[in-house]
Amino acid sequence: MGNRTSSGDKVPSSSMRCRSESQVPRCFRHVKCPYAPASTAAGAYGVVNYSLIGPEDGQVVVCFHGLNGSRLLFQDTALYLSRFGGFRVLTFDLYGHGLSNAPPVDLCPGRSCSSACRPGCFSCSGTRARYDLEFFVEQTVELLEKIGLGSVRVNLLGFSLGGAIAMAFARCHPARVARIVAISPSGFIPRVPRLYHVLRACWCCLIPLAPHCLCTCWYQKERFARSVRSENQGMADESVHNLWSRFVWQLFVKRGVASATLATCQRVNWFDLSALFRDVGRHSRPVLLVWGERDTLNPPSTIGKKVAAFFANAKLLVIPRAGHIAICDKPAEVVPTILGFLQLPDDVRLDNVPNLRPAGASTANARWKPTVDESASLMGASPEARVDHSVACKSVNI
Repeated sequence: MGNRTSSGDKVPSSSMRCRSESQVPRCFRHVKCPYAPASTAAGAYGVVNYSLIGPEDGQVVVCFHGLNGSRLLFQDTALYLSRFGGFRVLTFDLYGHGLSNAPPVDLCPGRSCSSACRPGCFSCSGTRARYDLEFFVEQTVELLEKIGLGSVRVNLLGFSLGGAIAMAFARCHPARVARIVAISPSGFIPRVPRLYHVLRACWCCLIPLAPHCLCTCWYQKERFARSVRSENQGMADESVHNLWSRFVWQLFVKRGVASATLATCQRVNWFDLSALFRDVGRHSRPVLLVWGERDTLNPPSTIGKKVAAFFANAKLLVIPRAGHIAICDKPAEVVPTILGFLQLPDDVRLDNVPNLRPAGASTANARWKPTVDESASLMGASPEARVDHSVACKSVNI
């Protein structure tokens, strides 16, 4: 049952590590895979689920979702950029997310581990993943190679953790990156949670034990629904069910997700990535930073301005009445602006660009307004993207 989608289509048995039906708690054995498979590529750490849409001669945009998200976060954005901008857009699930494999965690992630450990060390034997920023950059480079885009210059679009991955990619491969869009990028959370200190101190025990510490009572559907509705009173029953299915399937059917999530939390610097952003910011490429006005995780009035100051050629856009995931809260404002930015020359000085509007927008209007067709494509956000938004909000939003 772990290898079936919600539509009844079978997911290839080699697609990812899943528990057998007898290994899934009895109360969750009826839960089917909530993700619709796209295309797959065989990566060094298992299968990678991805989608590549748009004309073959279009400029490439690579999208990075956030922690506990999936490629579906950018599904509507990809359709919009390809349809109205002629871009070729790649969305994919990071390892440990969505329908990409969640390889076992490397508990000895040091570069000299193999020489320091005894032969046959269980912690680093086999194909084990580091789950740091460089690991996700390597996944991206390998995927681009496998789909025939290994030598192509790309534009990067990342949300939260994905924004930090985009910066790490740009630092490792500066000549390959034309433009960067970062939506509330992670790496600057102002306050360190107490539980994070526990994770840092006991990670070598917590990460491997995480799958065995999950309690099914926490995810009973009725209890889960009450918790969700206490925060989202207007959420429809179908959306609540889809959200619950994603959590249950990821934690109790698919293998490795809990450990992968903890490893990512432990190995990514969530609190001070100043050095990374400063290094990338020395390049003259244009960078668009998007922040929600009501982002309480990374407040734009402090963190947004701090991040913008790292870049030699950046524009900070603060979206009114939007939260941490501004691209879902206000898609009709964010997505056309991203399109307008991507249509600018890659050597443009953003100081000389008063408004970011798609090509063809009326210069008589200070603020671009989408056409009827464009508005429909933005306001009719797919249920998958909306649920992916809810997953990111319900889980650890970093």
